[in-house]
Amino acid sequence: MFSTIFSKDELLETYILKNISNLENAQFIYEDIIRFSSKYEIDPALVVSIIKVESNFNHNAISEKGAIGLMQLMPETAEELQVDPFNVSSNIEAGIRYFSRCLKLNNNDIALALASYNAGHSSVQKYESIPPFTETDNYISEVLKIYTGSFNKKYIFNPVSFQESTFKFGEKDENR
Repeated sequence: MFSTIFSKDELLETYILKNISNLENAQFIYEDIIRFSSKYEIDPALVVSIIKVESNFNHNAISEKGAIGLMQLMPETAEELQVDPFNVSSNIEAGIRYFSRCLKLNNNDIALALASYNAGHSSVQKYESIPPFTETDNYISEVLKIYTGSFNKKYIFNPVSFQESTFKFGEKDENR
């Protein structure tokens, strides 16, 4: 299907091809997902699952709240990360970098990281858990459904206490 110098994952390739009709765009998006997922040590299947839920692979998507592109970056987040959210490659890298930060802030608990990505880390801290927002609950469920169903990945709830699992933005930890 795609010719690439990156690690080949036929399941991801097939999934992306089913969701993006323009083969050239699909190849560039696939390569960016593989490259930046590797750079930030994120499972590319999880990134693809996030993109599917966030934008349905529409690189021109703009939400009612103003989130932009494949990874649905808020303008403030794009500004903080110093990227152009309308540039497809920059949007993918920034979204993966931001999600990587969410994972680190939540001790690699995928559900809490998804909640932070969707509702903001301050909401996760405020409620000391996944915030009680229907949108966030649905978001987490949809991403994990794709991740576990379409890519045969396993997700096991991280049993550490909330206090052990979360860090504040800017908090230093020598192991991170």
